[in-house]
Amino acid sequence: MALQILTGKPKLCCPAPLECMEYFYIYESGTIWKSYIPIKGTFIFNGSFNPAAVTIRFLLFNGKVVTRILQPGQSFAFTGDNVRKIEVSVANGPADLYFELCTQTLTDINCKQKNPCCPDSLQCTFFSSYWNIPINEDFLLWQSTVPVTGSFEINPSQLLPQEVEINVIIKRFNQPDVVETITSTTVIRSENMKALLVNISNLENPAVLSVSACLRDQVNKKSKS
Repeated sequence: MALQILTGKPKLCCPAPLECMEYFYIYESGTIWKSYIPIKGTFIFNGSFNPAAVTIRFLLFNGKVVTRILQPGQSFAFTGDNVRKIEVSVANGPADLYFELCTQTLTDINCKQKNPCCPDSLQCTFFSSYWNIPINEDFLLWQSTVPVTGSFEINPSQLLPQEVEINVIIKRFNQPDVVETITSTTVIRSENMKALLVNISNLENPAVLSVSACLRDQVNKKSKS
């Protein structure tokens, strides 16, 4: 058998970034998550059984702050990069807020420029119930500071009358909004997404929905709003 000599250098790749999935309950005010290195990921706050109003603040390494106020029973999910710290403030607590996260360390930019095979995108899935959704209002369920591709399965609660129409609005970076009117469980898939909202009318009481999501950041696209 002839001896084979390898003359080419093996292609080097960046070390795989650390990915984590964690969850716990939030009962009181304070810093619930903090990182000393830039992180990207999706953070879910499921307030189905939460009796208190909660203010959530996402502090980014670039100095920006994203704030979301949840009333009792309300839920919210956030996707972003360069996240540094998350703080919550509970009014008239204690709270009972289920917190779940899916994160990844950001790959060093110099390494990525030298090695195009570097892993870079992060895929996260989550399920959340959304209670106490106001009527006749564009209500924010999910928000992102980076372009995201993926799908949302929106499932109206069996507590809602069958004739109720739900307007689903997906806002996108540099593209027109996706607007759909649904009356039953529906899956909507798109790209360049930055927010998911719903508007429900013709009800006397706040509405209930459940949402399953499968999301992946589009790392090669810039987030220009």
